[in-house]
Amino acid sequence: MTALTIRKQDGAFVLDSGAGPRASLRTTGWTWRCGEIRTDAGLWTVEPTDHRRIGATAQAEHGAAVRLDPRRSHVPGPGGVARWAPGRRGGELVRDGHRLAVHLPGRPGGPIRVDVTGEWVEVELVALTACFALLSRRRQRTLIMMAVVSTASRGPMG
Repeated sequence: MTALTIRKQDGAFVLDSGAGPRASLRTTGWTWRCGEIRTDAGLWTVEPTDHRRIGATAQAEHGAAVRLDPRRSHVPGPGGVARWAPGRRGGELVRDGHRLAVHLPGRPGGPIRVDVTGEWVEVELVALTACFALLSRRRQRTLIMMAVVSTASRGPMG
């Protein structure tokens, strides 16, 4: 098993290999509806797969490279069907006995841990897409809670 760490640095989430940054995720707005992933292989646009933000897609101009969705996922490389299972504090992607598990920190801003078991093609892209899916979902929950609290704190109208 290999453990990767993703840290927030200069407004981006950087996957650090120990020998310097290998890849990064940067959102293009404060609501986390869109972002960009940059790796040595190129630049991808990343966005949620649906309004509930259960998954995400990372795509370049030639099409989707990664799609994480509990109903239908796709990751680069040979192999069978990939299964994405997001949770409240992390998520897990499994394909052919290989596993990529993302663990979000309890507090925002802490390091994100990614445990990788087996071989994955474009592991940086897949890991950052999974992080985007989970962090986008967390941001949506935060915005909804803020809206509910704001509405409830106004008291009865009339």
